[in-house]
Amino acid sequence: MNRLKLITKYFIKDALNEMFASSKIAPGFIVALMIFLIGIFSLPFTFMVGEGYEAFYSVGQEGLLLAIVLSVGSSVTFLFGIYTVMNVFYFSNDIEEILPLPFKSSEIIFGKFTAVLLNMYIYTGMLVLPLIVYGITSKASLIYYLYAIIVLIITPILPMVLASLICIALMRFTSLSKHKDAFRMFTGCLSLILIVAFNSFTRGSGRNMTSEQVLHKFAEGNNNMMDMMTSVFITNKFSSYGLLYNNEFKGLLYILISVLLSIILFIIYYNVGGKLYLKGIIGISESYSKRENILENGKANKLIKTSSPIKALIKRDIKVVLRTPQFFINCVAMIFYMPAIMGMAMLSGGQLSEFRSLLKNGTDWYAIAIVIAFIGGTICIITGGAGVTCLSREGKDFLVSKYIPVDYKTQLHSKILSSLCINEFGSAIIALVLILVGANPLLFILGTISSVGAIELITLFGIYIDFKSPKLDWENEKAMFKNNYMPLLIMLIIFLLGVILVLAAVILKNYIIVFSISMAIVLVGTYILYRSLIKLAYKVYNEK
Repeated sequence: MNRLKLITKYFIKDALNEMFASSKIAPGFIVALMIFLIGIFSLPFTFMVGEGYEAFYSVGQEGLLLAIVLSVGSSVTFLFGIYTVMNVFYFSNDIEEILPLPFKSSEIIFGKFTAVLLNMYIYTGMLVLPLIVYGITSKASLIYYLYAIIVLIITPILPMVLASLICIALMRFTSLSKHKDAFRMFTGCLSLILIVAFNSFTRGSGRNMTSEQVLHKFAEGNNNMMDMMTSVFITNKFSSYGLLYNNEFKGLLYILISVLLSIILFIIYYNVGGKLYLKGIIGISESYSKRENILENGKANKLIKTSSPIKALIKRDIKVVLRTPQFFINCVAMIFYMPAIMGMAMLSGGQLSEFRSLLKNGTDWYAIAIVIAFIGGTICIITGGAGVTCLSREGKDFLVSKYIPVDYKTQLHSKILSSLCINEFGSAIIALVLILVGANPLLFILGTISSVGAIELITLFGIYIDFKSPKLDWENEKAMFKNNYMPLLIMLIIFLLGVILVLAAVILKNYIIVFSISMAIVLVGTYILYRSLIKLAYKVYNEK
């Protein structure tokens, strides 16, 4: 027990240190920014509960609101948790330090699980406002709020248990290859695919029902729609019932069942994961190399050839991203991550045909479609992107870039172009979505241009921040991504741009003007950022 307490304390302290202590940004600002962004993401569900309670209560389906809120919280925890588990459990630099110490593998995964769970409670914070509003609108007693605290504590446990077991099983049965770099890349991408697949096939019992059947079930009342939202996260079912019947004895029973299930599932994870984890990390730091005599096999002539400096630098940057697993997952794979998750939610269940019908009924929705394309492009690189780490990726090798006979402007241009080459995959995704929703040629062109411009703007902003405060002193690739709060800043910028463009679309109701406004934002922002980057790059590449 002392060993378990010691290692758990170590991992929790390390997690808190990664979040705050070693960051150049003031902890107070980080906390305030997190609270602000979590509040923004919870607003749609808060309004849904506040405005929809009376209507749902009148037909006896108010419990569905609780089920929806908890289902969203669990899904978000799982989606972000599985990626965090991969990094903390397998790609962290403390593995080789911990393994020789007298700790059982089950104790190690207990400590790491606790550290990851601490991170996931940040995302669970988005449930606080909707649950408070539900309590206010339903005139709930103090017992409801006590139950809500318990529910907030246990909600992330089951999603994290599932995420951890998936990662542990994946690493245990596929980490046999000596090609560790390729394996990490494959495993990281496969985990993202599993997230999307898991999200697709676990949406609750109502996914196979027709709209008429759903309406009939809704009209029956008695909160019989709640089970449709529980899906694989079974604890949500009992938690939502516990909150719904907070003034009755059965409400206490439901909460106790939810707590008991969470404890049982964690015990199963502790025992099963403890047996598999150690075998999955043994040899994970080993790598495979292949030696070739390029003079004998004739490859020397292909490798030694002249090229323009900017072309050579662009190719170098792109190759580094594609060949380094951590860079590839964060800069390339994550571009497809958010669109896949959001696309599964928005373009399934018959909603695709609804979007098509809206766009066919005149040009009323064109302005909103252009705004969605503009914001959608930035969302593609919200969790990564090549621009935010373009300079930091060089690490200690940046010293070479300062002394090679290449002009600083050329090096800056190569960073911009290589980052855009990768990030603009997001525009291809937006273009595909526009085709799927049946956009006509004019809307397709305007929407695609909007997404291209938006990604260009956010990419330049990321490059500017990276040049302003590069992180060059790192020992491994994962360390470079520690304390990276750029996604939070990007979210804030996207939110502000979204508010401006949505207001313009609603007030003006003219898609040409809305497109012009979005392009004006891009052009002005790009010009300011580019001029600032020129000055900043001169300072970065020429300072002693």
